Amino acid sequence: MRIGLIIDYVVSEYAERIIRGVSLACQEKNAELIVFSIGRIQDLSGAFDYQNAAVSSFVSSKNLDGAIFISGSIMHSFNKTEAASYIKSFKPLPIANISMEIQGIPSVIVENEEAYQSIIDELIKRQHCHKFGILGVRGNLPEIKNRIKNIKAILTEHNIDEDDIVVWKSELSYGPTIEDLRSFYRVTSNFDFDAIICMNDEMAFAAMDFCNEIGKKVPDDVVVVGFDNLYNADTCIPTLTTIKQNFEGQGYLAALNLMKEIEGKPCDKLTVMTAIPVMRESTRRVAYDKTAPHARNFEFESDAEKPYLRTSSGTEWYRKKGEFYQTTAFYTEMQSDMTYDQLCKRINDDVRSFGISACAIVLYEKPIEMATPFDYFHLPKQAHLFSGFDDTTGFDSNLEKKEIKCNPKEMMLPEGVMKITSEGVIVFSIYHSTLQYGYIVIRPGNYDSIIYDLFVRLLSSTIASVYSFSLAHSETSRVRKKIDELDLIASTDELTGLYNRRGLFSFGETTLKFAKAMGQSGMVIYCDMDGLKKINDLYGHEAGDRAILAESIILKSNFRSNDIISRIGGDEFAIISPGLTKKALKKIREQIDEDCRIWSGGNEQGFTLSISMGFVPYPSTKMGYKITPLLSEADALMYMEKRAKKKKS
Repeated sequence: MRIGLIIDYVVSEYAERIIRGVSLACQEKNAELIVFSIGRIQDLSGAFDYQNAAVSSFVSSKNLDGAIFISGSIMHSFNKTEAASYIKSFKPLPIANISMEIQGIPSVIVENEEAYQSIIDELIKRQHCHKFGILGVRGNLPEIKNRIKNIKAILTEHNIDEDDIVVWKSELSYGPTIEDLRSFYRVTSNFDFDAIICMNDEMAFAAMDFCNEIGKKVPDDVVVVGFDNLYNADTCIPTLTTIKQNFEGQGYLAALNLMKEIEGKPCDKLTVMTAIPVMRESTRRVAYDKTAPHARNFEFESDAEKPYLRTSSGTEWYRKKGEFYQTTAFYTEMQSDMTYDQLCKRINDDVRSFGISACAIVLYEKPIEMATPFDYFHLPKQAHLFSGFDDTTGFDSNLEKKEIKCNPKEMMLPEGVMKITSEGVIVFSIYHSTLQYGYIVIRPGNYDSIIYDLFVRLLSSTIASVYSFSLAHSETSRVRKKIDELDLIASTDELTGLYNRRGLFSFGETTLKFAKAMGQSGMVIYCDMDGLKKINDLYGHEAGDRAILAESIILKSNFRSNDIISRIGGDEFAIISPGLTKKALKKIREQIDEDCRIWSGGNEQGFTLSISMGFVPYPSTKMGYKITPLLSEADALMYMEKRAKKKKS
């Protein structure tokens, strides 16, 4: 029996512990496990992270006997109906689900109302809290909405006034949360809460650090509550009061239910696990009364364990420091120019050095461009094993005389390449920017999961660079192969994933030099969105960011992958398009206007998306192939169009 586990990313403790629980069930039942890291569906916050979803196409009866979805992590932006529809689209493959109840699908959920009831009773009755901040999450995640609803209902039962309850929305991670708290404080200059209740422990760690920044002591001035009971919850200072929801147990029970479903046996369609509050220092303004009626469901931290817990992470830091240094050294080595064959010969040994005991890298015959977010990736019929090994079976691609080809539509891996066990293998997409190159399957060792995630990203970048260079896709690919990962990050606009001003001038000058050497013509285009200031003023900067992101997607979908598309200011874009003619640009412009109209028609808030353009062909009689004067001329022509639009309106 072969089980698939579909998660967002492998880097979180939540994912690690769910995987451990599923693996334990697989070991007991002698089943094989494949973990698919697919990112978050329809998530636009991470530039090209949507490309991770490509490996979800392997979740089918051709590769698996059944699959478990962690719906809460992979579908942040979906409501319950949308999440159910997405998961059921994988049927008739037997399916189980973790984190939300879906009718007809064996589901494992966590009941948290009693835990919150006990904690809030303690906070109000003994810790004297009366003003509450709740750190929620952006998106439509049903589990989070239900938790916040329960918390507010319990507070209301305690006669806490609605004006004394404030809900913010952030992300389920440390960095965005602390930045959002800082923004709130800059606007209000006020943070007079008695208690902060967070949707996970990472948010709680951020809340405690933020309180420290503004001179508020935890728990003396503010008490903080998390959710998840991560390992660091009992090693941070102060230790964190939180809610334990037994990740391993969720994975274990979901796997057992799925196996019964596969075998046609009766299984529990809904398994409800009860969360348990764990009381620690972050809520101990007043000593806990362990005899209080509401405290009967608490777990209390043992004072005797604290000294050991707080010193146990020292050796772990040195281990992780060594792993991180090894990863950066690998990245540095990969920066040298290599041919396709050179990389192919050395990559197996490089992968082994990270404690990986089996690996298979499969590349498509041609890269596939996926310029916009997608739910489903159409696998090609032709691919080949770039490299691979399995130290348990002795297979090594470097010993093979012939190229091993495969059809990903029929089977994820060629026969005999890798043995899959109950401990599990992990599948990642290999992509760079908008191009899908293939996928990698690894059997991880004992390194930290974030090291494997980083290693795969760096390896993907290297493979993409070498592969693109070897096949000579375009002049842009030949330029990109010489740019390392850090330069690429520095040249990219964070919001849209387009090049920024630095990227425009770096890649644009190279493109124009190449065009001059080849006697090639093209266009330099300058764009400015219409009415962005009005959108920001009327609907807020979040709406303005959505408009900018939508315009960037429209531009990317209408220009080619080898065009240099950049966001060089708040609402300004510039494009360098080799070989583009006025006639072709006219058609592109008409399509852009049409796409803007379509997007505006579906915009719930009612604002309109449009853009003004100015263009200059190169080489110019006066300016030749010089990027700065060409951009200035295109900018001037763009403002002529913008002024003409204003006169008409």
